[in-house]
Formats: sequence, C-alpha cells, structure tokens
Amino acid sequence: MYCQQQTQGHLMSLSSKPKIRPFDNRVVVRKSKKEFKEKYFEFETIGQGCFGIVTAGVRRSDSRPVAIKHIPLNLVKYMWAKTQNDNYKTITEVVLMAQLNEEVLIVMERPLKSMNIKELFKWRGGNIPQHEVKSIFKQLVDAAVLMHKNGIFHRDIKGENILVFRVQEELSIKIIDFGCGDILQKKPYTTFRGSLANAPPEQHLLNLCYAEQTTVWQIGALLWNLYSDRPFHTKEYMNGLNPPFDRLSRKCKDFMNQCLTICPKQRSRLVKLQCHAWLVQKSRPTSPHSSNAARGEKAQ
Repeated sequence: MYCQQQTQGHLMSLSSKPKIRPFDNRVVVRKSKKEFKEKYFEFETIGQGCFGIVTAGVRRSDSRPVAIKHIPLNLVKYMWAKTQNDNYKTITEVVLMAQLNEEVLIVMERPLKSMNIKELFKWRGGNIPQHEVKSIFKQLVDAAVLMHKNGIFHRDIKGENILVFRVQEELSIKIIDFGCGDILQKKPYTTFRGSLANAPPEQHLLNLCYAEQTTVWQIGALLWNLYSDRPFHTKEYMNGLNPPFDRLSRKCKDFMNQCLTICPKQRSRLVKLQCHAWLVQKSRPTSPHSSNAARGEKAQ
C-alpha cells in the first residue's frame, strides 16, 4: 500500500500556512506496487533513518518532484484516529500529515534545490549570515505554533529535519519527518521518541516530557548547535559544560536561554518566542564572510 499526500500535512511549510484537514481527505491509499510505478519514477536515496529510507522521485503526470519514504512493515507505528465519529487504526505518520506485502510507501512533495540546516551549515563552512539565521528561526517558531495549534507534536526538531530552500531570493523552510510525532496532549508523554541528545532535562531526570516544553527546548538546542564548536547534548548542558557565546548579542543569547531553561515550568512558551525581541528586530543582510555571520561577531 502506498500513500500519496494531498496536502502539506506531512511537510509543514510556513509559506502556505496549511490547515489540517480530515484524515480521509488528506491521503490516497493504493495497494498495488504496479500502480505506484505507473504514477512515479523513483531515483536515488536522499535520506535514511531508523525507520526507513527516503528516495527522490518524479510524478509522471506532471514531472512534479516528490520524495518517497519506504517504511518496512515491522517498523510501521500505528495509532487510533477518529474521523466522522468512527475510530480507525492507522499508520502514525499518515495521521500526522496507507500496504505492499513488505513495506509502506509515503509520497511527499520535494522542494528542488533544498537541503537541511545541518547540510546548509556545512556547505556554508559554518558561516550562515545572521539575517538568514534569524529568518530560519522566525519561521521555525511560527511553524511550531502552527503545528501545536493543529494538534501535532513533532517530537524531533533538529537540523536534519528542517529543509531550507529559496523562494524569490528569500529562505523558506519546511519541517519534515514526522515519524516520531504524536497527537498533542496536555498530560506528559512517558514514552520517549526522537533524539536523546536534544531531549529536554525532564526526559533525562523524570522519564517524561511535555509537548510545548520539548519543542521549545529543541529549538534552543538547534540554535546552540549553530554557534558552538561541539554538538549539543542535554546532559552536558545540564552539567554546565557550555561555551560563553561571547560573540552573540544580548537578545540572541536571551532567546537561547529562554528556550534552554532547565525547569520546564519556567521555560518560554512558543507564543512568547514569536514576540521575542531577537526575532522581531529587523536586521540588515550581510555577507556570509562578514563579521556578522553565524560564527562572526555580535548577532543582531
């Protein structure tokens, strides 16, 4: 069975501000591999994780670029979904954005000339202009607010799961890979999913986490990674093994500190981050090699 995505439910984009539609309107389910091959060309592998691989492809009817996710049946996660007053046991990732004999295929849109933040950082030699960093994080916070508003908890916000691409000379982002995701709830989650290095302190200390507090923590960890010479790890951060970040502006450091507050009750809320002075303040475009680049002098 393969699933063709009809909306932006799986790839969350700020430019289109998607609305989450009922499950039965968001996917088309097929059960024939032959039918899949008649509709799509499939090319090289472009991503791989614990739950499967993603390949590049093209829809034959209009040459539209797509990404095709292969998930072995033994790794497919299920959850109960409710639509039109009926309960259905469905594949988790399909609900958040249905089988062949050996795997599930999910077809998603694939932006051309895109790369994830980790790849962008490496490609730029560790120097991303400050105005671009700010633009990325402003969109990221807005996307997080939109996901939570629509009842989606991603659970694994990190550089590898955020695609960056240009739209009319401006950077745009899409959040991808909802394989660890879940339906939003107010009570704590007691089953861990995602990257342990970016898990919030309460996960390490109490074996539980809360949706919004986790998302905020992971946003701060991502920003930390852009300005540190070593990868972020929550346990090291909790032990005080943190660089001084002397080259960051006071507002940028305050934004990071509000995200990386140890106590979850004192950690900033997403709507508060949207209004943070660092994101609201206008910044001038600068050269990637200028003193205002990601590892240069003070961030605005």
